[in-house]
Amino acid sequence: MNFSLLKMLPAIFNKSGWPWSGQDEVISLPTTHLPKISIITPSFNQGVYLEETIRSIILQGYPNYELIIMDAGSTDSTTEVIKKYEPWITYWVSEPDRGQSHAIQKGLAHVTGDIVNWINSDDLVAPGAFHALAREFDLERYDVLCGNCDYFLNDLGHLDLRNERMGLGATVGDTFLGRKINQPSTFFKASIMKNLGIDEQFHFTMDLDLWYRYLLLAGQERIVLSDTLLTYFRLHDSSKTVALLPRFDGDVRKVFYNVLYSLDQPASLLAFMRQTIPDASFEPTRYPVAIPTASVSPFIRTWAWSAVQHYNETGDFAAARECLTVAHQHGQPFNLTLARQFIKHYMLPQQVLHWLARRSA
Repeated sequence: MNFSLLKMLPAIFNKSGWPWSGQDEVISLPTTHLPKISIITPSFNQGVYLEETIRSIILQGYPNYELIIMDAGSTDSTTEVIKKYEPWITYWVSEPDRGQSHAIQKGLAHVTGDIVNWINSDDLVAPGAFHALAREFDLERYDVLCGNCDYFLNDLGHLDLRNERMGLGATVGDTFLGRKINQPSTFFKASIMKNLGIDEQFHFTMDLDLWYRYLLLAGQERIVLSDTLLTYFRLHDSSKTVALLPRFDGDVRKVFYNVLYSLDQPASLLAFMRQTIPDASFEPTRYPVAIPTASVSPFIRTWAWSAVQHYNETGDFAAARECLTVAHQHGQPFNLTLARQFIKHYMLPQQVLHWLARRSA
């Protein structure tokens, strides 16, 4: 990036604070050893926020970055904002697409950097984030850097949640169950994200799907956790996180199903998971798995045990018995409750089970 362009930034009147005002002096650093940071910004009719997003990126004072904006054919002020900052944007297009996931995937085709993430058109990159990434993200040792993110309501004067970060449990299975996701401050080595790609079937949880697919392939050893604030996540009435929150759960369950499907779990467990997915047209995806199944046992055990309870209530004792076996194999604690289940499903005749079910109905 030519730093002389920074002196030509459009003047901003009656606005102060980040990202309207940046560093007064250009930081002159050699680009030889600085990783190139690529930012993809998917956009659709967010012109009211997009200018702040753009400025938060180009005012980083970082000499080796690229900004790729993939707009879906906005009809508001978006294209005017983009053209206003065109000299600082590496690539942009405004054309219809199939949704946010498709836009990000298209943007990946234009990425030439070493580190990549997508920053939505209503979110912000925190001051100094790119320099922190250059310092802390050792691309020889790590594939992913997870930093902190602050949530704010409409503007930075109204901070909400602080220091949110992608969560790691003791095992991959515990991480799956924790489901602590924070995409804006999770940066990937570009080659890794390009290889994984973005799955278009997920309208809400493409980030969760990407995260879980990565963990199934690489585990948690090549992830570094940073305490640096890297991004701000905006909450407002029209954001998907706020406006469409109830629909997220269906997408989450698709990801869960795909994980269990990829781990070759029995049909009874998959059928239990399937009935929690509202989308009848859902077609499962088999994720590549390169980590030991034992590392995801907590995830398998939890859902298998839930399935046991479900099938006991519905009277499908053959399915309950199969899921009980799975839960036990993956470490369900042997206590009085488990002992009763084993007696029920392995020692009592089927006719007795059905009689008991009728009595409790």
